[in-house]
Amino acid sequence: MAKRVSFAQVNAAYSPIPSTPSPTFSTSSLTSLSDPPTPPMHSAPIFHPRSTFKTNKSPVSNPSLEGMNIHFFLAFNPLEGSLPALDYDITRPPTFLLDSQITLPEFHEAATEPPLPALYITYPTLLSPISVFAGDVGYVTISDVLHAIYHAFLVQTTTEEYQHVPMQLLPEVNTAYYVRCERAPDTKTQLHWGIKRIDLLRGRHRFLGLSGTLHGRDIWLLNVD
Repeated sequence: MAKRVSFAQVNAAYSPIPSTPSPTFSTSSLTSLSDPPTPPMHSAPIFHPRSTFKTNKSPVSNPSLEGMNIHFFLAFNPLEGSLPALDYDITRPPTFLLDSQITLPEFHEAATEPPLPALYITYPTLLSPISVFAGDVGYVTISDVLHAIYHAFLVQTTTEEYQHVPMQLLPEVNTAYYVRCERAPDTKTQLHWGIKRIDLLRGRHRFLGLSGTLHGRDIWLLNVD
């Protein structure tokens, strides 16, 4: 019998995160610090029903927005107090999840139903989306998504990306930068290299899942806390 995998009961599309500053970090303790160095240049939700599918399906070339579903392990649950399927800190390699929270076969299941050859992940403070492309199997897997997110935030941000951040969110970005550097074993080196994309998340590193958007079947919004 072919193995079947489950997908989220609902998938909601939401407006970008409001600009109200988060209490996660406080800038008051860092008022004596200067701004971080310029990084080197180097509304109404849309609900989709639960579905299942066989893992040997081929990617659909043009699935409709209404028929698109996200895998249970990647789904964002908008209900207050709900927990994500995976307890994942995106600053750590996704392989840390293997065996403890997800099996290797599940890791390589399709990320969406219908399966997609590529998808793109947005976040309000990112200048451009994170691109996720399928490997040899021909469709994007859970592994592809988590590894793309992990690697996307490892790199340094550019001046253009930093200037793209709304002015009211810059204090939180700067605080996240200083906190990360202070916790690193090579603090001076991290301070020298400047802001990384992970700092654009303003200290929010816990993966809450992906939610659909109105921009297309392959455009998803990253939710973190």
